[in-house]
Amino acid sequence: MPTPSVDVVSGKVTNSPIEDGQPFVWTCAGDTGSISVTAQDMPGGKPWFTPSPISFTAPGPSAQVTAKGVSPPGGWSYTANVNTDHAKIQVESSKPQAKAS
Repeated sequence: MPTPSVDVVSGKVTNSPIEDGQPFVWTCAGDTGSISVTAQDMPGGKPWFTPSPISFTAPGPSAQVTAKGVSPPGGWSYTANVNTDHAKIQVESSKPQAKAS
């Protein structure tokens, strides 16, 4: 299964879904140079991906980061040192859904 990637500016996820506990990478098609991305903190004060913040040189992908929590209904937010569309990222449960018998 290919590693999901997220565009910092648009929030568009390629190779979705991003699942809790799974790695993904950040990309930035619209800018070049040093990009820094910081996760919103989850309840309890821990970031929703680690390591956070992560820096990388665009347009290439960042090192892998790992999703650390299923997102709330609206998705997780993040900040970057470039203009973003304020997209929210959905992180799904990696646990299989129980089937009703």
